[in-house]
Amino acid sequence: MIQDAAFSRLGFGVTGPHAGLGLSRSRTEALIREAVGQGVTLFDTGPAYGNGEAEKRLGQALKTLPRDRVFITTKAGIHAGRKRDFSPGAVEMSFKASIERMGCGHIDLLLLHGPSPEELDPRLIRRLTAFRERGLLRHIGVCGRGAELDTAIDLGVFDAIMAPVNDGLDDASRARLARARQAGLSVIGIEVMAGASSTANLPLSRGDLWYAARRLKQALTGTPPAESALNALDALKWAFDSGLADALVCLTTRSRNLAANARIAGLAEHT
Repeated sequence: MIQDAAFSRLGFGVTGPHAGLGLSRSRTEALIREAVGQGVTLFDTGPAYGNGEAEKRLGQALKTLPRDRVFITTKAGIHAGRKRDFSPGAVEMSFKASIERMGCGHIDLLLLHGPSPEELDPRLIRRLTAFRERGLLRHIGVCGRGAELDTAIDLGVFDAIMAPVNDGLDDASRARLARARQAGLSVIGIEVMAGASSTANLPLSRGDLWYAARRLKQALTGTPPAESALNALDALKWAFDSGLADALVCLTTRSRNLAANARIAGLAEHT
């Protein structure tokens, strides 16, 4: 389980519009600094987001802060172009490149990004454990939504899992998250507001257009999230109240939404 003062119960997802044309670099960096001011110190990103662009933006935004004031999570195993490679050498090269892009010295939590159970190979785990012991990685975990998480829990070597946490979860998914916490793993929730209704923002920003394009893509590919009866803020409150996760990561592109999320999380502003 992760015990770190910088592991805030609300995290900021540096992905999606923060990884490319959906938002300018300066706006992403400004929002990250605003998040720190609101008490958010957990930041989640990955090398596959914009082929490293998201990590570069995060590193630039945080470069003036003391390293121990923030908790940085990134991923490995899924690379640019959605190429998969969970071999020990590829994962090592990936997280070392992430450290260089972010200029962060070490990674607080490295998550294997959606491996199959078979890809959780003992050789890979030994390599990651060795780097954890050396301090280059402080914690290791798995990001997923199914059998790979069951395997991660059963192996007893990981510190955390990242998985969807929302009111649309089936009983099996909820039981899996409860089992992870009982086994001593920290649970980081994502897709917290999936399917929740939202109020249209006017005027539309580049970030709003990115969300609209994502909804259109989901509709065309037949993969829209299940609709929720909750609005976005109530969905976030539900997730916190559910007790299924230790922290929740949210993606946002607007200052007022970030502030509202921080209030629901009960974070104190840092001036």
